Order: sequence, then C-alpha cells, then structure tokens
Amino acid sequence: MAGKGLVNGCGDSLFCPDRSITRAEFIKMTDSALGLPVGEAAAGQAWHVPYIQAAVSAGVHKTSDFNGSWSQPISRQEMARLVVRAVDEKLRQAKTTDPQLVYEATKRGILSGLSGGELGLKESSTRAQATVVIDRMLTLLDGGSLPVDKRAASYAEVAYTGTNVETMWGGNFRQLPFKAKIRNYVNGEFKQILILDMDDKNSPYRSWLPNGTLEQYDWRNPRGIVKTTKDLWKNEYMMAMRIKLSNTQTVKKLNYQFRDMIGAPYFVAALPVSDSRNEGPFATELDFSMSTINSKEVWVFYAIKKEIVERAKKFNGEYFYFETFGNDHYLLYLGSKNGSIFGGNDA
Repeated sequence: MAGKGLVNGCGDSLFCPDRSITRAEFIKMTDSALGLPVGEAAAGQAWHVPYIQAAVSAGVHKTSDFNGSWSQPISRQEMARLVVRAVDEKLRQAKTTDPQLVYEATKRGILSGLSGGELGLKESSTRAQATVVIDRMLTLLDGGSLPVDKRAASYAEVAYTGTNVETMWGGNFRQLPFKAKIRNYVNGEFKQILILDMDDKNSPYRSWLPNGTLEQYDWRNPRGIVKTTKDLWKNEYMMAMRIKLSNTQTVKKLNYQFRDMIGAPYFVAALPVSDSRNEGPFATELDFSMSTINSKEVWVFYAIKKEIVERAKKFNGEYFYFETFGNDHYLLYLGSKNGSIFGGNDA
C-alpha cells in the first residue's frame, strides 16, 4: 500500500500498524485509492481540506456524517460509510442509514468482525485495519470478490432488517417488523427472526444458546432448548423468533403457548426447559395469559431440516408459513406473498 502511495509512514520509515488513523488521513487514503482529483491547499489551509472537498464532491463523504474534528481517530462506523460509498456509486446518491451501510460493507466482505464477530462500530480503527479495508476496496473496484465474515454480516443484517436470512440462506422474509393474526383474539408482531446453523460452532448467535441445547435430552436433568421430538439437533437450522403477543378478548383461566395457537407443517417446535427459560439472551416465558387484556414479548423456537431449505432454494418451495387450527383456519406467511422466501424455478 505504501508503494502505491496510499499510506504514509509515521517517521523513521515505520508503519506503526497499531496506531489509530485519523478521519483526515483515512479520507486521504480513500481519495487516493479512487484516483479522485485533489487540488492544492490554499495558503493558510490545513493540508486535509482539499481531500475533504474531493470526497464530498464525489459523494463518498457526507458532511452530515461528520464535518470537523479531522484529527480525531476514525471509527469503524465512519470508515464503513466512506468505503461502501466508494465501491457503489448508487449509494453515493441514495438516502441511506448507518445500519444499511454497515450491512452493505459486511456482506461485500469489506468489513469483518472483531473477536466473536462483533462489529465494534464505535471503536477507533488502527492504521493496519484501515490499510486492510482500503486493500479490500481496491479488490472490489477491480472486479474481484471477497470472503464474507458470516457472523459479522449476520449481526449487521439483523441490526438493519431484523433477520439474518439473507446472510444465512440467501432468502428474504417479509419486511420486519410485521403484524399478523395468530388466531382468534390473539395478534402477534414479529420483530426478529434469527437463523442459527446448529452444526456450525461458529454460527452467529450460537453463543446465545442456553447450556445443554446441543446435548442429548436427559429427562433426569432437562436443560437447553429442546425439540418436541427430543432428539439431537443435527443437520438443522434453528429459527428463533422474537414476537410480541397481544389479545383483544379475555378467557378466564386460559394460558396459551405460541406453538399451541398455531402450527408449522415444515418446522419442528422447540422450547427452553427448566431453568434454561431464564438463561441468556434467549430467556423467555412460555405461557401467554388470556385472563386479562395484555401483551408480552416472547422468543419462540423452531427447527427446520437443511434438506428442506435446500429444496426450497432449488424449487422456490413454499415451506415457510404457519397454519392455524380449527374453525379460524388460515395461513400466516413468512414470505412477502406466500410461503416462499427464495426465487427460482417453480416447484
């Protein structure tokens, strides 16, 4: 990178990889990588002013992002904004949000996660990290492709859309959050749908699972999130859904669990057992009381076989839906129009 004139040393021919890089320095690197025309600083102007002006003129930097404190270390969030606009001219003109730009940066492989896949968006970038990001930007501008950190992309996608289904499966659920009837007098607002690969120890959100989830069920010491079939999680994904339930009428002494209210022909229900209901980010109550008018957020869990997902991809299968029981029968689709979340050939 130094040979290309994109990064300067920090004295005595040193690179200082762990030193932070300032906003002005990173914008200069971005301008240089893009080959933007940069004028000379006027008398009395700081050296960075022409670089800032060039980035703003090209649409790579927006003054609404930040417009000062140029000697301040640049954050990973600020770096993501600049670089993703640099590689996609459409994003320079479009109205965007920070979660969108971070997701664009992660799904293209520009931004990787830190330890555990965390994005660390408020953390300052080091000179070494900035150099890696610029190098990745050049790869994309040259028509290349980059490996994607699936955990980082998942976390970014969930922050942007409420689900990581595109990262994990290449599909699309209907836009979250969405509201739907669960059954007569009970409504649900689907807020998040997380996909976990239960065979991949590095799967996003796997660290959220309560202890015992991946072990064989033992009735003498029940723990974890257990499928109703009570067999091991194998060749499956978990779908974890955060749903706000509410009722419009009361029924005395009646409690429902989500799985009792509505079925799922292609999913297998799972539920946290014993003390696992109070453990970690997936802690949840199971019962929803109909005795009073109320609302409650719950996590509900389902298993889906990987072979079903692959078949759905290949044939655009309509497998992603719930179905009510009894006289109030209807279908609750997770796809935008039906139970399909993939494009492709007709089944």
